[in-house]
Formats: sequence, C-alpha cells, structure tokens
Amino acid sequence: MTSNLEVRIADLTRNDKGDLKGQDVTVKGYLAGKPDEPLDDGYNYPFIDEDMNGILVKSKKKLDDLEPGKWFDVHGKLDEDHQQEMHVTSETDISKSDAQQESPSHSRQFSSTVKKVVDGDTIHLGKAVLGTTKVRFVSIDTPETNYQGDSQGYYAEEATRQLQNLLPEGEDISIRVGDEAFDQYGRLLAIVLKKEQNINKEMIEIGMAVPYFIYPNLDNFEEYGDAVVRAKEAGRGLWNPDRPIDELPYEFRFNKRGGPNKHVGHFETKQYVDPEKWESIPIEYRVFFLKEKDAIDAGYKKNSETPGC
Repeated sequence: MTSNLEVRIADLTRNDKGDLKGQDVTVKGYLAGKPDEPLDDGYNYPFIDEDMNGILVKSKKKLDDLEPGKWFDVHGKLDEDHQQEMHVTSETDISKSDAQQESPSHSRQFSSTVKKVVDGDTIHLGKAVLGTTKVRFVSIDTPETNYQGDSQGYYAEEATRQLQNLLPEGEDISIRVGDEAFDQYGRLLAIVLKKEQNINKEMIEIGMAVPYFIYPNLDNFEEYGDAVVRAKEAGRGLWNPDRPIDELPYEFRFNKRGGPNKHVGHFETKQYVDPEKWESIPIEYRVFFLKEKDAIDAGYKKNSETPGC
C-alpha cells in the first residue's frame, strides 16, 4: 500500500482533521500490545505516540513478526468512520522505524464520556482513549448478551441495565489503564471511574459481575475478592439463592469452546491447577493465566490436588 500523506497520531485525535477519514496515510507509533486472537473484524494492534495518543491498526491477518515495545512506521488506510482506526493488508505495510525512541510516558488515567453501554462490562466512549472508543472493564466479568450467537438471558440483560443506570449516556468518567493496557484481543482494558466511584468494583458489589483477574493485571485483587464475598453472603444478583445463575460468564464461554483453557492459581497459596480443575480455587482467590509459563514465572507452584483452599 502506498502512502500519500504523513500524519502524526496526535493529529488524528483532533476534530478539525476529520477530512482525513478514508485516506492513505503513514504514522509513526509505538506498539503497545499484540493480540493473540482475533475479534469479529480481525486483529487489533494498538499503537501510541510519545504523549499516549493512540491509533488502532486493524488487520484481517495475524501479523506475527511485529514486536511489542518497538516503534514502527505504519502505512495504511484510515477508516471511513473512525479516524483513530487504520486498516492494513499485511506485514509489508508496517516497518520498524530507523530511530527507536524511549517508550512513551506512562500516563495511566484519561478523561472521557459515556457514549453507549454495550453490555455489563463493555462501553463505548465519546472520546477515544489510546486510539479506541471501546473499553472492556478490566478484572471483572458479566453474563454474556451475545457469545457465538447465544445469550445468558436474564442476568445478561440485567447486568446491562444496571450498568446503564450507573453510567448514563454523556456521563463524565475517568479511564484508568494498567501496565497491560490491552488484552489478547487488542481491546482496551480499564477501570472506569465516575468521580471517585470504581464502577468495576460496584458491579461486583451489586452481584452483577464476578472477579476475573488475568495475570499480570492484578490491581485491586483483594478489594474485588472481598466485594464478591459480600455479594454472595447477601444473595445479591447472580448469587440470589432463588434464581442462581447456571454458569459463570467465563464458564459459559469456555463450555461453548469445548472446555476451560487457562491455568488457575490461588492468590494466597501461590499454587496453580490445570484448567479443568478451576473450580477447586475459591472465586475470591482465582488468578487466570493465559499460559502455564506465566504462572511459573509469577512464582506459582503446580499442585495436582486442591490447593490449600
């Protein structure tokens, strides 16, 4: 793909640059994460500049040779509707920059507004953060409204409704990202704050979400664990003894995929079990690992029995 215009990522965040939509451009950016799996529209590669402005580079194919933590020159076509999204066709559209600068500054909190609540743990923003308007609430999980064409029904709808009550359209919010700002799909992971209220935690408190900690994002682990214990003891939401949920959200998804695929650790004992033994770890202590090596690197020891629960 031939580029006819060099632009800065920061320029693409400006409203007066809307005439660039659909154009072939070149940008320079730092690869902030690398997706392992695709979403419905392909693989999302997040690039940021020195000031944490971002653009989401989208590819139908997986780009195996890209190395996170490096600066690249990216040649692609800006999306017709979303100027902070760019489409590339192959790895030949992305080349490592000759000059490798320091990694971008580590600003971790951004201001935006709520454009739309998608489901119980996903929103769209009025103003893009790190190149995307789509935010997945980090370290929580809510019932699925549409996963491979299936829904978890009542609780999926109720979690969405409760989040809409907490975050009405136009609400001013803060988006706080951790050291791992993007998940294995290239989605932005964040704590969503309304004033000082942690909405991620609030969804657990009201029984509409469960903790879902995937290493290395472990901020607020004990706090969320305490919240789910309180929700269970009070019988709120998913824990209502008269209407218990059939499957936890991540259980619903992995059953659809043919079984669990993540090793699970016990946060206190620092032991971990094979994926099929995930239920042996109490919910308030569960740490999920995308790869077994991650558990070992984190200092967890394999235990084939129920680990000190």
